[in-house]
Amino acid sequence: MYNELIDHGTPVVAEEERTAAICTKEEESRFVIAAKGFVLIVDLEKGTSKQVSFPLANKEYPFASFSSGGLFYTGAGKMLLVLDPFKECFVDYQVIENGEEIVGFSFAEDSEGMIYFTTYPHCHLLSYDSKSQHVADYGSMHAEEKYPGTVALDTHGWAYMGIGTEKRDIIAYHLITGQKKSLLSSHQRQKGAGYLYLGTDGTVYGHIEASDLKNVLTASQWLKFSQGECNPAADVAPSSFVGTGFQKVHIPDESNYQIEHYSLSEGLVQISHKDSGIQKTIHLVYHSEGAELSSLFLAPDGYIYGTSMHPLQFFRYVPTKNSLQNFGALEKGGGGNICAYASHENLLVGVAYAGGKLYVHDLDQQSSIPRLVLEEDQIHRPRCALALSGTKEVIWGGFPGYGLVGGALAIYNMDTEKQVVIRNEDILPFHSTICLSELSNGDIIGGTSVEAPGGAVSKEQDARLYVLDRTTMQLKCSFVPFKGTREIIAIYTDMYNRVHGVTGLGMYFIWDTEMNTILSGKDLSSYGEPIRSGFVYDEPNHTLYCLMSDALIAIDVKKPCPEPILKKGLVAKASSGTVLFNGRVYYGSDSHLYSVIIE
Repeated sequence: MYNELIDHGTPVVAEEERTAAICTKEEESRFVIAAKGFVLIVDLEKGTSKQVSFPLANKEYPFASFSSGGLFYTGAGKMLLVLDPFKECFVDYQVIENGEEIVGFSFAEDSEGMIYFTTYPHCHLLSYDSKSQHVADYGSMHAEEKYPGTVALDTHGWAYMGIGTEKRDIIAYHLITGQKKSLLSSHQRQKGAGYLYLGTDGTVYGHIEASDLKNVLTASQWLKFSQGECNPAADVAPSSFVGTGFQKVHIPDESNYQIEHYSLSEGLVQISHKDSGIQKTIHLVYHSEGAELSSLFLAPDGYIYGTSMHPLQFFRYVPTKNSLQNFGALEKGGGGNICAYASHENLLVGVAYAGGKLYVHDLDQQSSIPRLVLEEDQIHRPRCALALSGTKEVIWGGFPGYGLVGGALAIYNMDTEKQVVIRNEDILPFHSTICLSELSNGDIIGGTSVEAPGGAVSKEQDARLYVLDRTTMQLKCSFVPFKGTREIIAIYTDMYNRVHGVTGLGMYFIWDTEMNTILSGKDLSSYGEPIRSGFVYDEPNHTLYCLMSDALIAIDVKKPCPEPILKKGLVAKASSGTVLFNGRVYYGSDSHLYSVIIE
């Protein structure tokens, strides 16, 4: 393979099903599944499906949807979308320019048929009039929290918003007077989410016991909401929503069907008729550009492994045969991805979002898939993994779950399948370790992030590098390489115990661990964004490569003060990295696996 750039294909040709709803009109029903960049309209009587792309080539993910009057409402990015599934087209779409990133984080309807929806990250409440197509923005409902997971309207002009995740809340807002208030006391505002819905009896119900946005369906004490107040509820009516999270389905009362299961990656919908109980399976047909790829890893067997994101499916590429094999979904994988890998002899360890899942794959079992061994929610969003030399242990880290700041480290033993967890409070409070390396004496180098992607408020300003004593696992030292840098994306330790790193802003640096000084720094941001797992070392040529989204950068580590130089411009933009094999660097470009020659 001597071509400069090779497209090895799409390892995972599948899409992740997101929110969905049944739309009814004149005793006909359509089941609409929203996905990244399109909807799939399923005729439940005929068993056929029709794919309709979002307007303006919008490729964003939807998060919630709603059905009313035969129309389907959802949002993608900043765009509100209104679909007529019977005409099989979008009858309205509007780009909402109010400073928000996501439009349509939750949906509801009032007794007059007005549609209400929310936004991320400032929890705006908006309304949509389907007759005039007018959108009204009532402004932000919360100054601190970001996730308006639910919204509902009573018959007295009050809107209620269930909010999380760092400190749960339920906001009541009067649509006419503009009165706004929290219905929770200060001591009730703990980690979690407020939850509510409009019952089939026209009453708004909810509770404040949800630990996150998904675990909402059970509570020891339910509440009912009316006229801007809440009181204990002895009984609750059911919701027209089924399921949780971003796969929640809205099923209006007038629908004759129940959705038992739906999956784009499996290509099917299983339904039952409410009256007859008759069940049937509809097979879906749609076009997919493929699922975006996550990090890649060259295992000891000489094969390249990876997963896709949304949905998570596990694949292998054999460079010597130029062949791809998709092994499919992993246990409890869902819409996540294996973010980082480490290996020892015949065992490959992968750590995955969401929920801090750790999988082990026996490389000797060629036809098997990785086995789920454990879950650690203190590392809800893993970002790095490292096989510790001289042991059969893997250390891994990443971000915590929703509403938290600072992720843990964990040391997993391949023999015992047990692990020890080290809290961020015992290393660097409010920091998450997102890259790891090792010094020649076995001490562990970590690079951190001060971001809080689960909706909490960051408590620190600057990312740090640190050294852990390998024997005691105690912090030996830490420092800020650059003020104002919130993340250190990747690090690599060379043969001289110098640590090469790149920050989230694209600043490349070298840290001399013996002198405890930064030897050099160079801004690489003109080459695009830094790629996680973006360092790879060419040992015969003593060259370290750094993958940026638009270029491959080379660093000659033999030099006393090496300078990064442009090696290759990338025609196909990189989105995930990276493996070096037989003179080629392999990387992900959205859903495609590419390689570029380096000689």
